[in-house]
Amino acid sequence: MPNAVPPAAPASEALEVARYDEMAEPGGALRPHWQAFAQTLSRMSAAEHARRVASAHAAIRDNGVTYNVYDEAGGRARPWQLDIVPLVIGAADWAVIEAAVAQRARLADALLADIYGPQRLIAEGHLPPQLVLGHPQFLRPLVDTRPPGGVHVHLWSADIARAPDGSWVVLSARADAPGGIGYALENRIVVSQTFPDLFRDMQVERLAAFFNAHREHVLGLADGTGRAVLLTPGAYNEAYFEHAYLAHYLGLSLVEGQDLVVRDGQVFLKTLAGLERVAVIFRRLDSDFCDPLEFRAESALGVPGLAEAARAGGVVLANALGGGVIESPALGAFLPNAAQALLGETLAIPDIATVWCGTAWGRAEALERLGQGVLRNAFDARPLFSRHSSARLGREMSASDLAQLTTRLADRGGSWVVQDIAPLGLAPVLDNGALARRPVSLRVFAAWTPDGYKVMPGALTRVAPDETIRALSMQSGAATKDTWVLAGGPVGTFSLLRREGEPLAIRHAGEDAPSRAMDNLFWLGRYAERAEDLVRVLRAVVLRLGDDPGLTASASVGELARRLLLPLGQVSANAVDAAAAGDDARLSTELRAAIFDPEPSHGLQRLLAGVLRAAWAVRDRLSLDTWRTIHALTSADPTSDLRAPLDPAGARSYLDALVRRAAALAGLSAENMTRGSNWLFVDLGRRIERATHAGWLVRQTLGFQDEREVASLQLALEIADSSMTYRSRYFNVFQLPPALDLLLLDDTNPRSLAFQVEAAMQHVGKLPRSTPAQQRGVPAAVAGEAWRAVLAADPFALAHSDDSGRRPALLALIAAVDDAMTRLSDAVADAYFQHAVRRRADVARRETP
Repeated sequence: MPNAVPPAAPASEALEVARYDEMAEPGGALRPHWQAFAQTLSRMSAAEHARRVASAHAAIRDNGVTYNVYDEAGGRARPWQLDIVPLVIGAADWAVIEAAVAQRARLADALLADIYGPQRLIAEGHLPPQLVLGHPQFLRPLVDTRPPGGVHVHLWSADIARAPDGSWVVLSARADAPGGIGYALENRIVVSQTFPDLFRDMQVERLAAFFNAHREHVLGLADGTGRAVLLTPGAYNEAYFEHAYLAHYLGLSLVEGQDLVVRDGQVFLKTLAGLERVAVIFRRLDSDFCDPLEFRAESALGVPGLAEAARAGGVVLANALGGGVIESPALGAFLPNAAQALLGETLAIPDIATVWCGTAWGRAEALERLGQGVLRNAFDARPLFSRHSSARLGREMSASDLAQLTTRLADRGGSWVVQDIAPLGLAPVLDNGALARRPVSLRVFAAWTPDGYKVMPGALTRVAPDETIRALSMQSGAATKDTWVLAGGPVGTFSLLRREGEPLAIRHAGEDAPSRAMDNLFWLGRYAERAEDLVRVLRAVVLRLGDDPGLTASASVGELARRLLLPLGQVSANAVDAAAAGDDARLSTELRAAIFDPEPSHGLQRLLAGVLRAAWAVRDRLSLDTWRTIHALTSADPTSDLRAPLDPAGARSYLDALVRRAAALAGLSAENMTRGSNWLFVDLGRRIERATHAGWLVRQTLGFQDEREVASLQLALEIADSSMTYRSRYFNVFQLPPALDLLLLDDTNPRSLAFQVEAAMQHVGKLPRSTPAQQRGVPAAVAGEAWRAVLAADPFALAHSDDSGRRPALLALIAAVDDAMTRLSDAVADAYFQHAVRRRADVARRETP
């Protein structure tokens, strides 16, 4: 059972200052707004506490909430770190934050209007020209451009923290492509479900009305003749989960730059049915990556011509391009004067003390304060001490470093700032079942509406992993919290799920699907089927490693590996030869690698990773149950040990589980997906892959006559999951023609070649015929060709062998269908997936939650 009041935090060696305690007053008494939550925790048993923690973590895992971390070794998706104890903020305290954040958002919008307009702040001496004109994010092509409605900043965020006296200070702000709001929403859903009674009884403000206001007012700037989309850098971006999550929650199409094209000053989405106008882009891609024609020429993430379309008013961008120029850490030194000049107001919340080194006084002052501060590049907006951050602690600099710094500041002082170290306030966290205190900061959000900026009544609270002053960077291992703002009156009941107004028109189909998304769904179906096929083959070989007496005798395990695994690149010829000679040791070692090792390029784990990548790219189009099934299918076996010899029983158990999970994924597709474009392309990919595998399996096991034909026949039926059907029809009499009929020609057998070809033919017949490439009907012609070849086949003729033991009719049919499936895949890609493919730059947004 956690303590109601966490123990005092140890003094930090990095920062020995007083800190504000969010939960307890200086004397140790609980702050009034924390009392209800603390009492609930104190009454909770250890078992109940553990259950709720496990439930929250399971929800994070099952929902696929990740934050992608990238380093020199490559990228990896890390589960989202959430502490279930929310940060509770009283109504009066929040009113101060709300007013100050709305003021800051207004100031940010006014700053951008001036910087890309009359530049009065520069002319009047309130801003040094080099901080604007020399900023890498000052986009000159946008000068004198007024965005639709005159709004530059539709969504704004700031990281704020408590000062020791309980007041607030701004650490940094984001006006270009703010991130974190989707994660804040996910935190709210998980934590409110973890403490549902408390959430209701404590009168916590809801978030839905804020999100609705943000969406509706941006859409109101458009002319209503086009679609609204959310532009993401893609599945390899750090916060891609958030992009997919927000698109789903707000009812937007999730798109990448290659999905869009500019024509005559307007933006269009490439769909299966052709180009569809895009009126609004909710942007999660940094401005300078948005248009390779006018900004970064090397960017493969943006849309050529997007800046021109924005200048012409052909599309509403939220946020407008160019906001990164006011994210400079140096700007904090000049914001008080800017607020007076632009708004006639004093800032309600100050920035962290910042000294710009562009003047003689500033350089001297910076060197004086450096021992208790941080040196950083004036144009580096990344969180302190995050990956590639320029920040350095002054106290860690040597005498030689300081001497070099003095020279550097004299030469290029305008490129550097020194900021004070913020003594972050402390909030309660659960640490191994007990309450402790950790430094926290809040990311707060404001959204533009015609009635002024509205502040989200909550925040993404970030929690430092220890007491050091290193930044609260998600890349550095920081955790997060939900933020509960207590209402000062009745709690609003608005829900995006219960929209009032005119009744919705009945629809049996969604909007036209982006062609790239359908491409990924097509390959999701192919990879999922390919993985299941490989699992069934591997299982058949592993089953025979121990010569299980329950199995009908067949060829040696070495011969099976030669037929089934060697052609797939799963094992080596040397391992096969050794197994054929009676030594299974090397084959067992290579089988273990093929099943469990993530490194081999043809191994099972690489194939499962392909399933996950394809699914991740269309995360917004998959149901929660489907995503959870994919997560279970692609998760590595936690019991496997690559250093230990292969355990056949353990391997069989793992492969059996994969077969069940693959079947669950196929079942969800068959039973739960509406028969629209999503399902058509997933299932078409599956049918093409299964047809190819069905032919390959028969060719490898029955394509040539030998003395073990009955055993080979049984093996083929087993791998094709058709043994029970054969026995129910023919009992235990095994002959080749009826087996070939069942495996290849029976269109009632969901595993047969005929079933796949017929299904593929039906699917391509339902695809749209809108574009010239689609109207040529090549996919339908190729599928029909394969279907006619199957219809013309005779099982007795297929079973006939020539003098050399070859079955020429059988091999010819399989080759014809295999060739047709390859051509069908190419024809579908040519007709439906021809979007611009540009090399993806390994670029993540500078902004990190």
